[in-house]
Amino acid sequence: FLFLQGFTRAKYVCSFYGYDVSRLPRQRGREVYQTLFGRGDCFIALSDHMRTQLKQLGCPEERTVVRRLGIDTARFVPSREPRSPDAPLRIITVARLVEKKGLDDAIRAVARVVQACPTLQYQIVGAGPLEDPLRSLIRELSLEGHVTLSGPQPHDVVSRLVAGADLFLLPSVTADDGNQEGIPVVLAEAQAAGVPVVSTRHSGIPELVEDGRSGFLVPERDVETL
Repeated sequence: FLFLQGFTRAKYVCSFYGYDVSRLPRQRGREVYQTLFGRGDCFIALSDHMRTQLKQLGCPEERTVVRRLGIDTARFVPSREPRSPDAPLRIITVARLVEKKGLDDAIRAVARVVQACPTLQYQIVGAGPLEDPLRSLIRELSLEGHVTLSGPQPHDVVSRLVAGADLFLLPSVTADDGNQEGIPVVLAEAQAAGVPVVSTRHSGIPELVEDGRSGFLVPERDVETL
């Protein structure tokens, strides 16, 4: 859309979200945005971490600002339903079934926790190319009675499921192709619903989740600590 600068005096603003500052430069070369950086008026990053990444790619620091994604706090509110001490531990993940979400690590970690908490129920909401490999892993670890792949669900259903969970799990990782998160909005939604979150020290996540205070963070791909 840079061509529009020839027809208007309006400012040109470009927002970055995640893979465009991690995977794309690896695939197309670190000079991929040089024309854009030279002609754009303002560049928006989702986190301080992403702002640093853009600077390393050559984005002019004086024209780069951080604007974090917000959420609708009217949709995600703490559940008022009383919890029975005999109820199963309910863990949930809402994510695309792709490598950077770390879902194989999540399933392997749950397999270890099940030994001490046999009533645990882990629900993964979402769809994606890794559905079949994740189903195979669930079978391999004999977790069919504990882990459920629910597929994509409507927004109101997701809100209700998150609010009713005991723990929100999202152990994001840097994918083999370099793909990274920005800051996953689902973590903020879970926090707004009053649900404890467990995630990783990945990309901008530590800017949202203060380890030990508003959630818990572990190293990427560290199943034992997770």
